[in-house]
Amino acid sequence: MRTLRYRKGAFVAAFVAMVLGAAIVMACGGLMETGIRTAVPPRQLAGADVVVAGEQRYDIPGTDESAVLPERVRIDDDLVATVAAVDGVATAQGHVLDGPAPAGMVDAIAVTAARGIGAGELRERIGTALDGTATTTLTGDDRGLAELPEARASSEDLISLAGVFGGWATIVSMFGVASMLALSIQQRGRELALLRATGATPGQLRRMVLGETLLLSVVATALALIPGRYLGEFLFERMTDAGVVPAGVEFRQGWIPVVTAVGAALVAAIGGALIAGRRAAAVRPVQALAEAALETRTMSPWRWLFGLLALSGGVALGVVTVTVMSGPLTSSTAGPAVFLWAIGLALLSPVLTRALTAVLQWPVRAVAGVSGHLAVLNARGRAARTAAVVTPIVMLTGVATGTLYLQSTEDAVNREAFARGLVADAVVTSSAPAGPELVDRIAALPGVAGASALVRSTGFVESPHDDSQGDEGWTLQGVTAAGAAATAPVTTVAGELTDLTGDTVALGADHARSLGAGIGDELTLRLGDGATATVRVVATFDAADDFDTLLLPADLLAQHTTEGGVHEILVAAGGDADAVVAALRELAAATPGLAVADRAALYDDYGDQQRTLAFANYTIVLMIVAYAAISVINVLSSSTGARRREFGLQRLTGATRAQVLRMVGAEGVLVAAVGIVLGTLASVATLVPFSLARADQLTPSGSPLIYAGVVAVALGLTLAATLLPAWQALRQRATQAAAAAD
Repeated sequence: MRTLRYRKGAFVAAFVAMVLGAAIVMACGGLMETGIRTAVPPRQLAGADVVVAGEQRYDIPGTDESAVLPERVRIDDDLVATVAAVDGVATAQGHVLDGPAPAGMVDAIAVTAARGIGAGELRERIGTALDGTATTTLTGDDRGLAELPEARASSEDLISLAGVFGGWATIVSMFGVASMLALSIQQRGRELALLRATGATPGQLRRMVLGETLLLSVVATALALIPGRYLGEFLFERMTDAGVVPAGVEFRQGWIPVVTAVGAALVAAIGGALIAGRRAAAVRPVQALAEAALETRTMSPWRWLFGLLALSGGVALGVVTVTVMSGPLTSSTAGPAVFLWAIGLALLSPVLTRALTAVLQWPVRAVAGVSGHLAVLNARGRAARTAAVVTPIVMLTGVATGTLYLQSTEDAVNREAFARGLVADAVVTSSAPAGPELVDRIAALPGVAGASALVRSTGFVESPHDDSQGDEGWTLQGVTAAGAAATAPVTTVAGELTDLTGDTVALGADHARSLGAGIGDELTLRLGDGATATVRVVATFDAADDFDTLLLPADLLAQHTTEGGVHEILVAAGGDADAVVAALRELAAATPGLAVADRAALYDDYGDQQRTLAFANYTIVLMIVAYAAISVINVLSSSTGARRREFGLQRLTGATRAQVLRMVGAEGVLVAAVGIVLGTLASVATLVPFSLARADQLTPSGSPLIYAGVVAVALGLTLAATLLPAWQALRQRATQAAAAAD
């Protein structure tokens, strides 16, 4: 308690790091709980006690995996009578919620309970009566899933996103807290050494350090409860705005994220205290006094071990990224690799800082003169303190540079793939379902090379068994046989796309070979609404590697989508695309409900969608980077503020305030340079394998201004966090500062 009272500066910085770390982990925990609960309060069905809806979850044959079907799974109208006959049901009414339902089908059945019957009991009775049907019974907030079935699919994305970033946020917060505690222990080296010299045992010192840390962490986590919830709600709202989560899902944060955040904060704090205090408590008293003055300590074997393990993990993920991963999955290994490289280099920073200081000392001395010479001596003489200051800069630079360029490269690759696959010169959208006569009318316009309906969905190959099928299934695209060749980004290998009528399918040639299917063979598909379809292969084609698509007749696929019809028509021009677009706009002006977008508008719209989807990723990454930036400020300001006595002695020996500030500024530049170099190395070690695998190039895509901005932020924060505390310390009279305790 006395130490906390008289060492406010260092402990306040550690306390702030603990509060922010716990709040970030709590926010990510709230996002994960929201994804798990998927609470969707009902609106249209709010008056029902129990809701019966189609089962949206689909068990993929031959695997242990399941998927969420993308289209609304409707149920037979005959089940309304079955439900109404269940004992305890007062009323049962079928509902069509959105889109035209096929004859004899409903979207959901709203059930009210008879007096004295609870919703839970009635749900069990209905479930027993409907056993064997593709239905599910819902109560409470789950009733809203019948109105918003797409919420189930978004929940998995939210869970994975929150889990990944919550885990890395925990690790980053651990490093932030550990760095602050390590710096606090180093600043109190003389104090701890004197305690050892006057009879304190190693166990007493460890208990003292743990007691300080435990008290701080308990108070910090308690204060983090309110900002943690508001931060979670803020991130959830941003994800909803970005379309990651559909509107209607409500944020939920119960006691589990709170306990998790508290546990993570305590583990981070206690782990940091154990690591930081172990050396001070273990050495002999005389050796401790010498080390307090000279900082002759070397890195511990444990730090070597974990640092090398982290770097090995980064190398392994880089190899997997290049040799195994492809497509969008490449970022699933490259993303964690950034953190592992940054963590490994941060752990090994005491050794690496000495090496880089030896290299950078010459330009610092050449530019800053005597001030630079003193800065280099300080950095070399206080290697442990310098390494503690460098650690958060490494994390900031490495994580920010790596993740921002990963996203910019992914965006560039996706845009390029979209441009390659954009064969059509225009798209006509219709507010009402468009019939084949509209497609024929457009195809007959002057200059039109081909027109095809466009229906999008997702499905699975059930028979024959498909080893190449993932848990997300295959993209299904409904087309018009006459216009498919002109509007689809494929080259026919066998058969003809003009045969895509009735129950037929065209698929990639490699996909067909893996299935052992040729022209005339049959496939059994599970469509997006849960229905099965037996289709005959009429064509195979070659396409880009990421064109994981099966082509079906538009009228076949449309009836198995939630919208139930064709709402888009692709148009390819035979010559003058502008003239074709003009003719289409004349047609749209004369036909209510039609709209036309040209190729440029389609490309711009795709870019907007990509930016929207990336926004959630940027938001969470920036949150972690912001925490690392705050750690930089905390560590540097605490480190500089503790040097009042040193600055006072320099002034008593003739140095002016300006000279001391120049020395501190040169130190800041040197420390920032070391951290930026190591952080850059961490990002480069990740970005090169990722760029090779994803874009077939050595360098990532994206403006150099991204890196310049990260460097400017790191350097600006470092200088601000060193010069401002130094200026504040120099306001004190030199004699008072020199007489102050360490």
